Amino acid sequence: METPKILLNVSGNCQIVPAYSNGIWNVAHGETILQHSLVRFHVQLLAMFLLSSSFHLVLRRFHLSRFTSEILTGIVLGPAIMGKYFNNASSKLFPPYEEIIISLSKFGYVLFAFLAGVRTDPTLIGKTGRTALILGSLSSVTAFIILESTGFLFPKGLKTGGAKNAKAMFARIYMACMIQTQFVGVSFILMQLKMINSQLGHIALASSLVNELLRLAFGLMSGFLYTFNVSERAGVQTIIFSLIFLVLILTLMKRLMLVVVRITPEGQPVKEIYATVTVATVFLISTWGDSIGLNYLVGPLILGLVLPARSPLAEILIAKFDTIVSGFLLPLMAMLYASKVDLWQIMKEFESLLIFKISLIGFTMKVAATFFLAKFCKIPTRHAVALALILNAKGINELGTLGSYSTFRDIHSTSGIFLIFLLQALQPLVKMLYHPAEHYLSYKKMSVEHASGDAEFKILTCAYRQEDAVAAIKLLEYSNPTQESPLSVHGLCLEELVSSFTPLLINHQLGQKNSSSKGSRSQPIVDIFRYLKSEHKKSVQVQVFTAISPLKQMHEDICWLSFNKSCSLIVLPFHKKWNSKGKMVSNNNDLRNLNIKVLELAPCSVGILIDRTRTHGLSSIFNTSATYRVATIFVGGPDDREALAYALRMARSPEVHLTVVRFIGHDDHAHQRWQFMIDEDLMRRLRSEMSGGTNINYIEKKVRDGSDTSSTIKSMVGDLDLIMVGRSSHGTDSEALSGLSEWTDLPELGPIGDLLASEDTTCPVSVLVVQQQIRKESPKIAWKFW
Repeated sequence: METPKILLNVSGNCQIVPAYSNGIWNVAHGETILQHSLVRFHVQLLAMFLLSSSFHLVLRRFHLSRFTSEILTGIVLGPAIMGKYFNNASSKLFPPYEEIIISLSKFGYVLFAFLAGVRTDPTLIGKTGRTALILGSLSSVTAFIILESTGFLFPKGLKTGGAKNAKAMFARIYMACMIQTQFVGVSFILMQLKMINSQLGHIALASSLVNELLRLAFGLMSGFLYTFNVSERAGVQTIIFSLIFLVLILTLMKRLMLVVVRITPEGQPVKEIYATVTVATVFLISTWGDSIGLNYLVGPLILGLVLPARSPLAEILIAKFDTIVSGFLLPLMAMLYASKVDLWQIMKEFESLLIFKISLIGFTMKVAATFFLAKFCKIPTRHAVALALILNAKGINELGTLGSYSTFRDIHSTSGIFLIFLLQALQPLVKMLYHPAEHYLSYKKMSVEHASGDAEFKILTCAYRQEDAVAAIKLLEYSNPTQESPLSVHGLCLEELVSSFTPLLINHQLGQKNSSSKGSRSQPIVDIFRYLKSEHKKSVQVQVFTAISPLKQMHEDICWLSFNKSCSLIVLPFHKKWNSKGKMVSNNNDLRNLNIKVLELAPCSVGILIDRTRTHGLSSIFNTSATYRVATIFVGGPDDREALAYALRMARSPEVHLTVVRFIGHDDHAHQRWQFMIDEDLMRRLRSEMSGGTNINYIEKKVRDGSDTSSTIKSMVGDLDLIMVGRSSHGTDSEALSGLSEWTDLPELGPIGDLLASEDTTCPVSVLVVQQQIRKESPKIAWKFW
């Protein structure tokens, strides 16, 4: 096989240099191993990503994105630091024109535009509220006014040439990047700040999408008018070819992609060959669009938009290409462009950087205008400032736009990169000004213990899988729903957001459907909740929702819905699953983190349901026994009281047989006297309930330490269907629990819950771990630097 070679021009003479070397020990005298392009490329990647990861390790403590670290890495490896202090190494490692990295960056940016279109859901326009529609439209108009009104500040040399002046055109593009709002950029900043499915995030997404479509339409019209000014014949040809181009994408290409989706069996992934052909088509369309006078990104973006978001084809495209684009190609582009920035030259010639100064002024005006528009829409002041910063955030999109129109060989173009870098400092302000939990702070007592006995009992039940819904339905059926004390169930199907920017909260009562509902995983869960309604028509009200969000932010949907529906309890599925033989078959750590966040932020009480039943599937709903055996472990404190209050509600049903086991240490009464008094008040209520029925047993056990408590609990597990325990209590320093906390693997379950969820417990008993509502003040951001 012939060795790949490259041409190296040295002093006017061409030398043939192999792309890869014969090894570091075989380098000839006067040569360097870095003259081989493949070796140099590997060293470049190592230096870039090692340095950017090191910077991000520090900067993420200040809530700065990885993009900031990548720009900083490029500046350090460029003429500002490495070129100034290590000039010899810099010239060898980063030659003036690096063809491989430049080509990869262009490929990455084309794929980025396509995947951005795939993730975008155009149907969001139809769901846009009045606030987002007004804000998006006026923001777009404001950007145009600012862009035109600041044009007089440019020097005469830039204006006299008109549209034919390349410098004037780049100056306008430069300023437009700093003033306009871009949907993709807003989506990325919301993802990085973990606010994409917050209330402010929904407004920002919807308004930026309105702004983006208006900007795209205006851009196409401006392009056509510019071509007409140059030549009427060229203008007519461009319009005709552009219309043919757009019609083919919107009809033929869309139809072909929908055929791929339809021929894919339900529940099965799309064949990889279709994803490969789609990406090849993206590059073909990009080249075609560029050849007829359109921007080379327009075709890939529109092709991505016509592909239904959350469809199987969209999911496989995101799964196969998103990691390499966002994790490799885009960072490579950011670091490459940033390596052109020379800080010393910028500081030396700052007085001449008029475009930089005008763009900064325009950016400030746009932020101020967006703030006043948000105030006009009656958004609170702090949230309006945060929204203005989000809608004007700058990132990889603006950097790629500048790179599309410049080679960054002059100080004016590289100053744009430096300005984008400086504006990253505004991101931490958003975290300081806005916290999503502010919207669902509850100042009322929303718990089972404080709920009225004859009032409607509202529960939010979450299900990630069909088995979660089945287990929850069994719990709800034994929660004693009656006409006098009805049960209001809000079922929430949890789906991870994979192939879209836009999180959704679907209300199935309003006839809303998932855009990919044919293969939707939530439909069986919806049917299970509707079964509960059909079986208890007079005593149970059921509303079903589907939350499609990133798992790391899904707690926002759960907490907001529970607050909006005034629920007293949230029931969450446990992150571990067991098969019919009692063997653990899955352990979803993302679901565990979701449960922990809900426990921290929930506006009401929370229960984690550990389902160990050996009968799975829909058949377990119908296989109900005449007696449901429930036990409550009581040590003391608010969480134990919450578990007991729920158990007492269940015990009003004659089908439920309740056993309350209270563990008392020798010196427990000396601790937490106020909590002990409240515990005794609930004990009096328990005795009152016992006097009115025969299905409640009360057992009081004195124990020396946690080992006595553990052995007692293990001895009673085999005869029960459900055990209800408090997550933790003010009795964690009680002798009854001493020694158990040191061996806890799952602190979110508390010492007793962790014991019952351990592998040592093999009996098919379900466990409900309950935490009573934690009353909170307005949340504050904890700035943890180390």
